[in-house]
Amino acid sequence: MKFNYRPTRTEAFFYAILIQFCLFGLYFAHTNLEYFESVFVVEDGLVEWLTVVWLLLTAGLCLKRFVTLQGKRPKFFLAMLLVFSALFIFGAGEEISWGQRLLNVESSEFFQTHNAQGETNLHNLVVSGKKINKMIFGLTLGILIAIYCLILPTLARKYKPVMKLVQKFAIPLPRGRQVVMYLLLFLLVEINPSPKRGELIEFGGTLLFFLMFLNPWNRRSFQLEQNNHHHGKRYNNGPRNNQRRGNYRPRANHNKNQNSKPATSNS
Repeated sequence: MKFNYRPTRTEAFFYAILIQFCLFGLYFAHTNLEYFESVFVVEDGLVEWLTVVWLLLTAGLCLKRFVTLQGKRPKFFLAMLLVFSALFIFGAGEEISWGQRLLNVESSEFFQTHNAQGETNLHNLVVSGKKINKMIFGLTLGILIAIYCLILPTLARKYKPVMKLVQKFAIPLPRGRQVVMYLLLFLLVEINPSPKRGELIEFGGTLLFFLMFLNPWNRRSFQLEQNNHHHGKRYNNGPRNNQRRGNYRPRANHNKNQNSKPATSNS
């Protein structure tokens, strides 16, 4: 399996942001733990709001593709784009407790009793003395991300039935360099001594998922023009696309060159 580890300019820009935040967080956690926890990764702080931004950008990207690919992809493909968009919107809402602190809304009695932080969200609920955050949003989500980043791309590239399922469910496959950045993120956060280092995992993970959805390995599946077989038909982008790739040669010029050959004399 071959990977292209050279990022695009957009990816390089966001990678730089990701690494800077992780390194700053590592520095503050070792030199001034109180500042790291009460300022750097505080709730409703810069790190949390940027996490929300990445989630909403990814949701908006899925919605945009849903609109632009109308009539160009199967209904199930389009429906999955809506599902992904809804999941990212849900994640953004959970991250800010659905605007509760922003709007200064008091939690209901249920959430005050069963939520570890007394907030209106699901990921901090406590069931039978166990936090849902650790059971579902922690371990389970971590396993799913590992499968998505490490196992699924390999299987999809190797086995056609897996690739067909990936295409059917509108799943963007991460690129090798994006997976490497995820592993680097995990390493930088793991050596952070603060118990609140998980905020950086959320920040970096949502940013990387935005990049995976923005520029996936199977990006042609999400483009308006493609040359792949689809519904038994082959998309042909026409001479304009061939000319862009340097493969198109006007037939008129070809005939002109043939007719311009000098005639031989019979002397």
